[in-house]
Amino acid sequence: VTMLPYGYGMSGGLYLGGALVLGLGFLWYAVQLYRADDPRMPMRTFGYSIVYLMALFALLLVDHYVPVMMQMLG
Repeated sequence: VTMLPYGYGMSGGLYLGGALVLGLGFLWYAVQLYRADDPRMPMRTFGYSIVYLMALFALLLVDHYVPVMMQMLG
């Protein structure tokens, strides 16, 4: 689902790269949550999910405004 903005042309390569890296991080946390007996892992995964969502929205903003700023400067 996080790749859909790129797939529909709503964002560019900057967002795609960031979403892939963040998604791999989230996948790592999900696998650790599934496999681990660590009682702290659910809260760590939840904490990462908050950072993950904030970073995705920030990437959408940056990816949108970088080309605009480049046009203004160039």
